Amino acid sequence: MLCDNRLTMPEPNRESGDPKLARLFDEYGGRLVSPGGAAALLGLSRQTIHTLCKRGELRAFRSEEEAARHLPRWVYIPLDDVYSYGERVGRRIRAS
Repeated sequence: MLCDNRLTMPEPNRESGDPKLARLFDEYGGRLVSPGGAAALLGLSRQTIHTLCKRGELRAFRSEEEAARHLPRWVYIPLDDVYSYGERVGRRIRAS
């Protein structure tokens, strides 16, 4: 059985922060991972994950380059994309 991250995701407790990131987490129910998280789940390097995103094998959502310079930059990949890619290429998702 794999963890689906639904029980471990904290609920937002403030209205500040990057509105694009908040909408993204709402849209995907918090089921997003960083490139490093995707790499760990698939047993690949972060560079390979970035290459897969560039090729369109995985969707990557990024912070805006020029928006709100006071906010940290971020990249997230939908967890469902990670699972789908693993199934397509025959890679087992590592247990967390």
